[in-house]
Amino acid sequence: MKKNIGVWLDTEKAYVITIQDASAKLEKIESGIESRARFKGETKAYSRMGNQFINPATKLTQKRRHQLKHYFEKITDCLVEAEEIYLFGPAETKVHLAKHISKETMLKNRIRKIESEDHLSEKQMIACVKKEFDQSPLRMNVRIRH
Repeated sequence: MKKNIGVWLDTEKAYVITIQDASAKLEKIESGIESRARFKGETKAYSRMGNQFINPATKLTQKRRHQLKHYFEKITDCLVEAEEIYLFGPAETKVHLAKHISKETMLKNRIRKIESEDHLSEKQMIACVKKEFDQSPLRMNVRIRH
């Protein structure tokens, strides 16, 4: 009873496809990452907080980093029972998720493959994951730098 999981993701949403005994289950996870947040008193060059002027870029970077971490934790909660994990999607978010997974002691050696894919329909995602796990695995020692 092997349980393999494929994850298609970008910054807006993730689809977790679980393949077990030739049946597939698809779960959608929304990221909740804000693309652009504005603060009261913000202009292009600075923000005013009381009588201080601060750079809003650092605040936005910290907020986005926190939102990404929360998003990745929601995804990794679904991956706990996986024997192998296949990551694919259009953006670099899959690489950041792989870095997050490599820090988890239970999941770090379970990533089978990371691949770039365009936007796919749900049926195409399921077919892509089934095709990947039908092939014999390629084993390489790859170190993901943090």
